[in-house]
This record gives sequence, structure tokens and C-alpha cells, in this order.
Amino acid sequence: MEQESRLYKVLYQSVLTQIYSGVLRRGDIFPSQREICQRYQVGITTVRKVIRMLEQEGVICTSAGKRAIVSFDESEQGYVQSLMQRRESILDIYSGLELMMPSLYAEGAMHSCNLSALVDAAVPAGNEIINSKQTIAFFNKMLLPYCSQTVLDLQTDMEHYARFPYIMQSRLENPFTASADFIKHNLPVIADMAQRKEREALTAKFEEMYKNAGQQAKQYLNELQKIVPTPENTVSYQWFRGKNRSPLYAAVAQNLYRRAQLGEFSNRVYFPSEPEIMRTYNISKSTASKAMALLSDIGLIHTIEKKGSVLRTSEELAPIRIEQNIIEDNLTLFLNVMQILAVCSKNLSFAAFSLLDDRELAATASEWELSPLRQRSSGIIHIITAFLKAHMPSKCLENILEQFDDALIWGHYLDRPFVIIEECVDLAQEGFEQFRLACSSLRKGNRKSAAAAVQRTFRAIFLDARLYTLICFKNPDKVPAEI
Repeated sequence: MEQESRLYKVLYQSVLTQIYSGVLRRGDIFPSQREICQRYQVGITTVRKVIRMLEQEGVICTSAGKRAIVSFDESEQGYVQSLMQRRESILDIYSGLELMMPSLYAEGAMHSCNLSALVDAAVPAGNEIINSKQTIAFFNKMLLPYCSQTVLDLQTDMEHYARFPYIMQSRLENPFTASADFIKHNLPVIADMAQRKEREALTAKFEEMYKNAGQQAKQYLNELQKIVPTPENTVSYQWFRGKNRSPLYAAVAQNLYRRAQLGEFSNRVYFPSEPEIMRTYNISKSTASKAMALLSDIGLIHTIEKKGSVLRTSEELAPIRIEQNIIEDNLTLFLNVMQILAVCSKNLSFAAFSLLDDRELAATASEWELSPLRQRSSGIIHIITAFLKAHMPSKCLENILEQFDDALIWGHYLDRPFVIIEECVDLAQEGFEQFRLACSSLRKGNRKSAAAAVQRTFRAIFLDARLYTLICFKNPDKVPAEI
């Protein structure tokens, strides 16, 4: 229920923003429930709740047995003003897309089959809608090999948010038309590169496409701004936030975990109680109780009967309190996030390192090397992601990593000694070695080498966690692809 609550809020705001910006206009047929489920990767219960809210808001009209119709009406100037309120966040997300999606598409293309068949089927047409659907199908195909809900969420959430309407009255050229020329000159080239396994060339191709799209968006919005100046007020849903499928109590637990690592509770006899956590985070008793159970399971706290909880100091772990099926589901989410970081962390790390001078890089290396968390794979994840969150060049990437962080706490379950697997031990050692190489490169001011080592660190930990999960929980259908 908590997860559904978080999903419907994001979906509601996303659709409402498209209506207020003119992507969906008065008289347009609203997407069907099935279409919304597929487009946003959410369940029918969530979609129906959002449709009821939109109807209550008065922006759509529904009737039994018929498709809903958009009823919200606005002048062209009003649409432009609404768009201008989101100008900075739209340009921000284009810069974020450029750092993440090219690597994901390129790696996915290395494992895709029959891209050429999609190219042959994508007959360039004079109809922009048909061209757009063909292009979307082609790009979606490259993400299917990940076998990951989180990858699909990332793509749909970011690209839906970046989408905005063409204002005909502006008399500007429409920069986002999926033209016949685009299909003819790009899709066959991409398919051919994928078939020849030219990963670097393909990544460069996608980076160029996203850079051009960002430049076109900026030019278009700048020209619109000359027609209608940016309003002084901003909308509440300004900065991008994607769907967060991690339960709320995991986010609370992760925040408490980070506070504990920073030493906030070191001088206290007892760890914050459930009532205190309820007040601090404005959550229910059930959510607070689950957060405490999660922190106990991963070994942060130990509960003393009739007294309270304290930070754990012994090696002995308490019995697991969270149900195994819930752990398995959230380990899948953890692996999905690790899979993305294993592919994208090189670009993200290099962007973060580029914001620092050599002295600051050396200080970062010292901080990483002295952290007690470096002794476990889950701790290394914690160290690097905390750094990346604090040094992202765009707000949307900061928010994405914040949401990823909620899922990463589940990786601590893999520190529990269920079984000893030699191959997992080797992969874990590879992760530690690459982490040391990253620190060494940072000391030398070699940003590219450090970023590459960070990516290899995430990849080794991902492969270790993936194999360990497969062996311990024996549910291959829930585990993302190796990639």
C-alpha cells in the first residue's frame, strides 16, 4: 500500500503536468487504462485511482463504456507560461538523459536480437505519430535485454517528463518531429553498429543524439521565452522525480542508516525509538516498526527487551524479521539498481570528479580509504553513492540517485553468511581491488581512470550479488540479466 501510494502521486503529477503544458489538450481522447499501465509500468489499481483524481480535478471527463476526454482548456499563451515554469527542469533533465541513457541503450543493443527486423518494419511515413511510434518501439527494444523494471521506469519517467508540446502559434520550427529522414538515416545505422558489436561507437552515436536533442530543446524554449517571459512563480512539480518502487519504510531505514554512519547517534544510549521515528518522519507506527525491523536485519541495531534498541557492537546478528518473499522482491529492486550503476557509473563518476580540483580529489580518496564501511561490498556501495549524490551536475540525477539509494539498503542482506560461494568470494575481491584502484587514481588526479575503476567496482559487486541471490533464493525469474 505504501508503494502504491508513492506511485500514484508521481503518475498523477506527471499526467497533470502534461495536461497543463498542452501535451494533452481539450477534446483529445485520454489514453486508455491499459495504455497508461503499459506506458508507465504501473498496475491497474494505481491507474484507476489517478483517473478518478483527474476527473475530480476537472481536467478529464469520463462516461461509462467510453474513453475519457480531456476537458481542461487553456489559451496558447497559458500553455507557454506553464511550459516556461518548467523550463529549467526540462533542460536539467536533458543534461541528465545525456549522461545515463546513451550507455544504457548501447549496452542493451549489444544483447538485442532482430533490431534490423524492426528497421525493415519501420517504413518512414508522412504521419508524425506513426514515425514516433516506430521510433519508440525501436528504442524500447534495446532496453528489453536488461529484464529490469527499473530500467524501463527510468526511460519512461525521464522521457515523459522531458516531453513538451509544439506551440503552433509560436511559428517556430518543430524541433521534435520524428521525421521520415530521422528513421531513414539513424535507425539502420544504429542496428548495423549493434550487429557489429561496436559498443563505443554506438555510445558516441547516442550521446550525439541526446546532446542535439538538448540543444534543440534549449533553442526552442529560449525562442518561446521571447514571446512569453518566464513567470515569477514556479510549479510544485518542477524538478523531475521518477517512480520509486521501494517501500517507504526502506527509505526511512536508509536515512537512519546514513545518519548512524555519520555518528549522529554515537553519544546516545539508545537508538531512536519507534515513537520518535514516527514524529521525525511523519509516518505510521507500522512503517516505523518495519524500518526498525529492516535495520535489525541488516545488523545496524540490536533490540534489548523492554529497554530499547542500541547500535550493534557484536558480530552476532539477530534473527531475520522481514518476510523472505519481501526480501526477495526488494533484492530484485536492489539488483536492478546495481545493474544500472554497473552500466552508467563511469559517466556519472567522471561528471562528479570533474567538479573537483586535484586537492579535493585527494581528500575524497583519503575519506574513502579511511571509512570503516570499505570492508564490506555494501559499505563500498554506500560510500560511492553518497559521494555521487552530493556531486551530480544536474538536479534530476541527484533525485534519481536519491531514489536508487532507497533500494540499495537491501543489499546489506547479502552480507549475511547464508552460504560461502567461491566464485562470489572472487567477485567480491575484484570489487575491493577496483575500489582501491579508484582511490589510487583519485590521488593522482586521473579522473578517467578513477571513473572506469568505479564502474568496474559496481560491475563486480553486481555480478557477485546477482550470483549470490540466484544460489540462495533460487528464483531466476526475479533476477535481472547479467549484462
